[in-house]
This record gives sequence, structure tokens and C-alpha cells, in this order.
Amino acid sequence: MACTLEELQNVEYGILCDFADFCDKYNIEYVLSGGTLLGAIRHNGFIPWDDDIDVNMDSTNFKKFLKKIKKHPMEGIHLSWVDTENQYPLYFAKLRKCGTYMPENEYKSFDVYNGVWIDIFVYTGYPKNKVIAKLQEKIYFLFALMGRLYLQDKIDKLNDDMNGFEYSRKYKFLKGLSYKTNGKIRALLFNAYTSLGSKKSEYVVLNDWQNNPKPPVPRCNYTPTCKHIFKDREFDIAVNYDKALSQQYGDYMTPVEYPTHTDLSRIEL
Repeated sequence: MACTLEELQNVEYGILCDFADFCDKYNIEYVLSGGTLLGAIRHNGFIPWDDDIDVNMDSTNFKKFLKKIKKHPMEGIHLSWVDTENQYPLYFAKLRKCGTYMPENEYKSFDVYNGVWIDIFVYTGYPKNKVIAKLQEKIYFLFALMGRLYLQDKIDKLNDDMNGFEYSRKYKFLKGLSYKTNGKIRALLFNAYTSLGSKKSEYVVLNDWQNNPKPPVPRCNYTPTCKHIFKDREFDIAVNYDKALSQQYGDYMTPVEYPTHTDLSRIEL
């Protein structure tokens, strides 16, 4: 039943290797991100106490990835996304190892796959036109809200969870949609807001789970890419990784230990 952190990391690393091989095969671009990128730079592998893996893709490559993996499924890997699981509540995708179990308390009442995962976050171009940028923000707002409503019974409970941000009760009708309809609408909203930004825009926005995308950041935080070692092979990272990590962590070469995200005693590998 229980596993060690090293055993969990090894399974996650295996998923990452399969993902990278798949992307290489179909010429799909990605980069290591977040704590995984930090681990690559500072430790040439996992941060010793880290228990997840993060990668980033731009929306064009992510849509290509979705198309390819649905047509050519990865052996032993399950994709969790808004149009592959009717009750999937999140704003980013997960690749999960079949035959494993890694529960998340927040989603225990949902019919979603619970295998060990790596996270795939998506960024998209930020429009120069302020009107289009505002429209992109509003569409993303609905995309995120419809996912957040999965996690709460109603708007009032959702507002209690949002640390001061309040959703209008005019959105309460969304809770009445069937899971299947909700998932289809979220897929359409995702395609809509990611289509509004230019593929060559100087700035991009990254999905953020609450109500709006995170503030725009330079596209050069993610591309162009180069290779860097992570454990025993190389993966793609941003050439401009120093700026990206400095913006996210400050003095990122000084380790700051934090607790693991999951209860290792409940994981089955």
C-alpha cells in the first residue's frame, strides 16, 4: 500500500520519459517547468523532497499532443483532460500511470482516474489588443469557473473557498449542467481562449486555477529550448531558464524545503 518518496519519483520519471519519447516521435514541443525545472538546474534531477513533475506546452503543441495521443494512445498511460473524463475539474492535464493509485482528497467524490501522474500546464499568446485580451480573460474565467464548480456544491461554498474573491450568483445555473455537457463546453471554451492569442506574441499567459490566467510573462521564459540533464537523460528546458526561475522563486539556488503534496502511505504503485 505505502511507498517511499524515491519509489514515487521513479514512477513519475518513467511517465516523463514516455511523454518525452512521444513528443519527440511526433515533433511536439514541451519544456520542464516549476519545481521540475528547478530540480534539473540545481540537482540534475528531482528536488530531493519533491513529489511531482511539471511540464509546460504552448496551446498549439498541446492541441497537437491531444490529437496524437487520442489517435495513438500511449501504452500504460491514461490522459486526464476535460474531454476525456466527464467529471475532470482541473484547468491543466495529467498523464497517469495505469495500474497505480494516487488519491487526491479534493476529488475523491468524482469519477476520475486516480493513477500516479505528471502535470501538463498550457500557455497561450497574450493579445496586444486590449479588447481581445479582455475577451480572452472572460472566456478563461468561464472555463475555470465551470471546473471549480465541480469542487463545490454551489456558488456560496465556492466563494467561501476563494479568499475574498466572489463569484456572482448569476453563474449558479452552470451547476445544473450535466457532467458530459459541462466537459464539452469546457473543451470549446479552452479552444476559444487559446485561439485568441498570436503564436508569435511577445507575452504569454499560463492557466491559473482560480479565476483568471496568471499575469503575462515573456514568451522567452519558455522558448527557444535547449537540452538539460534530469536524472539519467536529457529533456527540453527553456534557454532563458534563469530568468524564468528567478521570477518564480527569487534566489532559486538556495534550497527551501517544503512538505510533499501527497500522503505516501495511501499510494499504490
